Amino acid sequence: MAIPNLAGTLRRSLLIKIISKPAPSREDVSSVIELTASKVVEALQAQSMTLYLVEGNDIAFRHVYYSPTLWAENPSLEQRLQETAGKLLAMRLPLGKGVVGKVISSGEPVFFRNTETQAPFMSSLTHTTGFDVRSMLTVPLKTNVVIGAIQVLNKELHAGTGGEFTDHDLTLLQEVAEYSAALLQRMIDPRSQLSADDTAKFIARLTDLPLVTNAEELEIDDKLIEVTGDAIIRREGVFPHKRVSPSSVAVLMTNPLDYAKREAFTQATDLAIDEVRVVSATLFDTLLKRFFKENKAASAAVSDDVDISSVAEVISTAYSPDGGAELSAADLESEESAPIIQLTNRIIEDAYVSGASDIHIEPMEKDLLVRYRIDGLCQEKLRLPKQVSNALVTRLKIMCNLDIAERRLPQDGRIVFKKYTKKNIDIDLRVATGPMNHGEKVVMRILDKQKSTLPLPALGFSDENLAKYRECIRQPYGMILHCGPTGSGKSMTLYSALSEVNTPDVNIQTAEDPIEYTLPGLNQMQMNRQIGLTFARALRCYLRMDPDVILVGEIRDEETAGIAVEAALTGHLLVSTLHTNDAPSTVARLSEMGIEPFNISASLVCVCAQRLLRRVCKTCKVPYEPQGREKEILEKALGWSGQIFKASAQGCPACSGTGYKGRIGIHELMTNSEELTEAINKEVEVAELKRVAMKNGMKTLHQDSMLKVRQGHTTIEEALANVPPDLIL
Repeated sequence: MAIPNLAGTLRRSLLIKIISKPAPSREDVSSVIELTASKVVEALQAQSMTLYLVEGNDIAFRHVYYSPTLWAENPSLEQRLQETAGKLLAMRLPLGKGVVGKVISSGEPVFFRNTETQAPFMSSLTHTTGFDVRSMLTVPLKTNVVIGAIQVLNKELHAGTGGEFTDHDLTLLQEVAEYSAALLQRMIDPRSQLSADDTAKFIARLTDLPLVTNAEELEIDDKLIEVTGDAIIRREGVFPHKRVSPSSVAVLMTNPLDYAKREAFTQATDLAIDEVRVVSATLFDTLLKRFFKENKAASAAVSDDVDISSVAEVISTAYSPDGGAELSAADLESEESAPIIQLTNRIIEDAYVSGASDIHIEPMEKDLLVRYRIDGLCQEKLRLPKQVSNALVTRLKIMCNLDIAERRLPQDGRIVFKKYTKKNIDIDLRVATGPMNHGEKVVMRILDKQKSTLPLPALGFSDENLAKYRECIRQPYGMILHCGPTGSGKSMTLYSALSEVNTPDVNIQTAEDPIEYTLPGLNQMQMNRQIGLTFARALRCYLRMDPDVILVGEIRDEETAGIAVEAALTGHLLVSTLHTNDAPSTVARLSEMGIEPFNISASLVCVCAQRLLRRVCKTCKVPYEPQGREKEILEKALGWSGQIFKASAQGCPACSGTGYKGRIGIHELMTNSEELTEAINKEVEVAELKRVAMKNGMKTLHQDSMLKVRQGHTTIEEALANVPPDLIL
């Protein structure tokens, strides 16, 4: 049985899957065996490899490999060896029998070569295997007990050793067996625990990267660590310890295969990663405590729940119901002067590191609730004494220059957070306050300036929709609209589209409220309604500034809609957003704003409705065959039914026990056509407009959500919770 040709990407994905599980399942045994087998064959250049595991009182064959070089001159041998492999995989040997039994019993390796004394045994092996055997290595898979063995026959002739293994090969095979045995034992025996050091050793060996076990052997640049800041190091899991060049660094990671974290670190620091070493999670934590011990409370606050709760406990004591403490104006002037100010910063920092998109400060009848929105769902973070409410809201108002005396009317503002923190966290927060029945509520949208736009293929577009959308954004003029509720990813899609067409020969002007991402090469204008700078006024200005592409943050009123259509009809490509439920409804919305149907049909290039669905966790998702209603929904939407995935009820550490991690977009792309133009001009109902668009190839939001379910990106429960089935399918 030929070993799978595990490409680097597959090997990396398998390894990430295994090491990310605190308690890997028995199904992962085969993955570890394949990884071990591929590593052995690659490192030793073996012609044959067999892996055995002890099962009860027997020894089971768990993997058999034969190199194609064995039958290069005798093709008929291939079939015989394949048949032999099948028979061996079905066989069991009694414990203690043969060379393998001896190795498992003694826990010591065996090395046979074609010497004078060992020639008879080698001759018998040749007769048994059906090919010439020149050397054999057998080593135990040993932890605190022996759980199996690895046996290899013959080194490839092109390796230059005459087909015989060397003492170096024996040492290397023992190393592979050592770190593989530890992980296999952990999965076979639920009581067995893999230490952080063993995990690091396993990762280092399979990635061929240096392993660091002692911090004293490192060259550490204190200034580099200080400049990077603990927030980035903790968030990305990347510890830079020295500069390799002015623009690159050497780093330590517990999981060097997490390329998303490596890329995020580079984007946040503008430092390329040139060298990577592996460290255990224990050593990584030790380094964090060593270099950030002076700011223990602050650094802990951004790393786990316990410490931010301890900061809140200090506040709770100071503002207990009996104390009735109040803050003076002087207390609000610097971060170090009052616990309430430190708590405000800790909440924002913790939300940022947790990947939250919004922070909710909500006064209740008896306490103050702090919630984060992560992956589209609100999660409770803290409960504070009610007496903290006024002080916390006042602090936030001061940070965004709002009227602290006005508590009866809603207010909007913006916090430039780097003014209030010493950490390397460059974010802005869009703040909205409003009077509720128990006090003022504050909601803050986090705008991460360090986050770059994603490429269009990473946004979840299907291949068909991506091709159509790319064609639309390269049109010389017309109007492209994105619709969907707040938080559906419209802004990210627009920025990604502009990044794709952003070249030196294209003049791109944007009118935004607020500017969420700062992109090089774009002329971006921040709206300010207080001084009369509205979208409509910005659009009039842009029409006199020779634009090629204009982005309008949102079409909210008749005046803005009219100027937008005028721009699209006069040789400019205009992209913007609207709040409608689906793509066909956008036409009706524009009509309600007073735009004539013939102007809509003449200017419209496409409408893209979108939503964000939670991704099912790749580490713990559970495959199953849908039945009943679920199967019917899939067949009706896609004409297909088969294996899909559901979220694990218990979750795992990778997804914080939720079963979901990250989000993916679904899209309903309605492109203009002759039939659609005719339907718009006739002012047909939205349902009829949708039928026309579907006849022209539009896939509805529901159909695209079912496609993501089929591809294993999300679950059918998540898809139906966001988009109901189509009535007209």
